[in-house]
Amino acid sequence: MPTRKTIYQKLFGAAAFIVTAMAAGTQAQAAVIGTTGSLKPLIVSGALPDTPDKRIDPNVASSPFSGVVSINIRYANAAGETESYICSGALVGKRQVISAGHCVDTNGNGALIDINRPGNDVRVVFNNHGDDYQLIGASKVSMNPDYNGFGKCPAGVNSFCTNDDISVITLSKDAPADAKIYKVSTSPISEGTHIIMAGYGTSGDGTNGYYIDPDFFIKRTGENYVDLFDLDDEQGFAAGNQEVYYADFDGAGKDLFCEQFGICTPQLANDKEGNIGGGDSGGPSFIMRNGELMLVANNTFGGIWNDGDVDGSFGTYFGGIVLGSYTDYLREATGGNITFVPEPGSLALLALGGGLLGGLRRRRKQ
Repeated sequence: MPTRKTIYQKLFGAAAFIVTAMAAGTQAQAAVIGTTGSLKPLIVSGALPDTPDKRIDPNVASSPFSGVVSINIRYANAAGETESYICSGALVGKRQVISAGHCVDTNGNGALIDINRPGNDVRVVFNNHGDDYQLIGASKVSMNPDYNGFGKCPAGVNSFCTNDDISVITLSKDAPADAKIYKVSTSPISEGTHIIMAGYGTSGDGTNGYYIDPDFFIKRTGENYVDLFDLDDEQGFAAGNQEVYYADFDGAGKDLFCEQFGICTPQLANDKEGNIGGGDSGGPSFIMRNGELMLVANNTFGGIWNDGDVDGSFGTYFGGIVLGSYTDYLREATGGNITFVPEPGSLALLALGGGLLGGLRRRRKQ
C-alpha cells in the first residue's frame, strides 16, 4: 500500500497551479478588460460527440451558475511591467467573492496584491445577461494567512503543499441583483462525493487535451467525483480536517486513482465527466442539496501522472480546497456576509453518519 509521501510526491512531480496569463489573441477581452499579453493557460469535455461548446453556460440570470464570475488581476512585477491574469470565483455575499489565494499572490510566496498601489487592481466580471456583462472593481482583497505560496509547506513539513489556497475579494459595490449568491456547505464530504464545477479557463476534450483559450465571458461546466483528500498540512497531514480534495478525469478506459491506489469512485457519462485547469483557478465545485447548488470547494491545481499523457486529457487529475475546513477565515474575511449550511458547531452530529456513508459508497478495485 503506497504511503501518503509516495503518492503525493508522484502526484506533484508534474502538478501545476492554474492561474493563467492573458492571451494576446483575445481582442474582445483586451478591449473590455484593458490588457494584452502572452497566454499559457479548462472545463474540459469528454470525447466526441461531446465538445467544449456543449459545456458552455448560457450566461442568463436564470442559470444556476449566474454567480460564477471571472476575475482579472493586474499588477506590476519587479521589472515594472504590468502582468495580467484570469481566474474564476463564486459569489457568496452581495459584495463577497471566493477565489484562490494564488490568484492574488504576486510573487509565489504568499505576497498579497496591494490594490492601492498605482497600476494594481482586481476586477470581477459578472456574465448573467447574455452578451452584456458588468465589471466591478475590488475595494479589498484578502488571502488566507496560512497560505505561503503554491506548493509551499509550513516549517518542518517536507512535502508539496496545496492547502490553504483561498482568497476573498470584496467588491466596491453590490453585485447584480440577479446574480446567484451561493451558500457554503460545511457537511463532511467523502470518496465518491459528486461535484459540479464551473469556470472560465482553458478548454478542450479528453482525447486531445487543451486547445481553447480562457475567456472572461465564456464559462463552462462539468462534473466529477471526489477520490482522495489531504488533511491539515500544519499537522503534517496526519490529523485535522480534510483541506484538499483530488479527482481524476476518467474516460477512454482510463481511471487513474483506481488503477494506482484502488480508489474506484464512479465514472460519469461522457457528456458529464469533466476536468479543470488554467483560468479555472478559484472557480467553484458545488454539491447539489435539495435542488440547490451549494459551494463545497474551490479549484486550484491540476497535473499529469503518466509520462506521455497530454495536459487536460483522460487520465490526468485535478483538485482544490475543501471550504468547510476554513469557516473561521471565511467568516472573518467576508465580515460575516456568508451563509454556511449547516452552521459550524452543528457538525459533530453529522460526522459519524458521513463517515459511515463514505465507507458504504467506496468501490475498491479487486
